Amino acid sequence: MTLTDLSRRERKKEETRRRIFEAAVELFRTKGFDATTVEEITEKADVGRGTFFNYFPRKESVLAWLSEEKLLVAEEHGAALLAEDRPAREKLIELFAFEASAYETDREMSRYVFSEKMKLAFVPTREVEMRWQTLIMELITRGQAQGELRTDVSAERAEGLLTSVYIVTLYHWLFCPEDCGRGAVDLQPELHARLSIVLDGLAERGAR
Repeated sequence: MTLTDLSRRERKKEETRRRIFEAAVELFRTKGFDATTVEEITEKADVGRGTFFNYFPRKESVLAWLSEEKLLVAEEHGAALLAEDRPAREKLIELFAFEASAYETDREMSRYVFSEKMKLAFVPTREVEMRWQTLIMELITRGQAQGELRTDVSAERAEGLLTSVYIVTLYHWLFCPEDCGRGAVDLQPELHARLSIVLDGLAERGAR
C-alpha cells in the first residue's frame, strides 16, 4: 500500500466518522439524546451498525467527541490570545468565557456533553485536555513573569482553581436553571464575576 493509498484511506475514515457524528447530533437536537437510537443514527448516516461501533463504542461516545471538538476550537482561540499584548487576567477570563459560550447554543444537549466530558476530564491520556491545561498554565506563567500574578502560587495550582470555578459555574447554569439553592445564574456575567474573585486573590498586590 502506497502513502497515497494510506492517506486516502485515512481521509475516508475521517469522512465516515464525521458523517456519523453529524447525523447523530442532528437527531439528538430534533429527538433528544435519550430518544435517539443507534439504529436511527446509522440509518441517517447510511452506515452499518458495525461501522458505527468501529468509530464510537457507545452512543455517549458521540458526545465525548463533540466535547473534544469544542475544546479544539477553544484551544485555537487561546493560541491567538497568547500572541496578544494584553493583561493575563483579561486573556484568562476571555478564554474561559469563550469555551463556555459553546455550551450556550444548545443547553439541553450541552447537559449530556458536559456529563460525558466530566467522565473523561481526569483521564491522563486525554491529549486535548492536557493541551488545554498547558495553555491555561502558559497564560498564568506569562502573567507571573509580567508581575501581574503572584509567583508564590504555582501555575498548576492556579489553573486548578480557575478551572474548578469554571466547571462549577457551568454546572450550576446547565443543571440548575431555576433553583440550585441560590437561584438561577446568568452564565457569562456570573462566570466573569467568579473568575475575577479568584484572580483578585492571585494578583500581585501592586497589580490588583
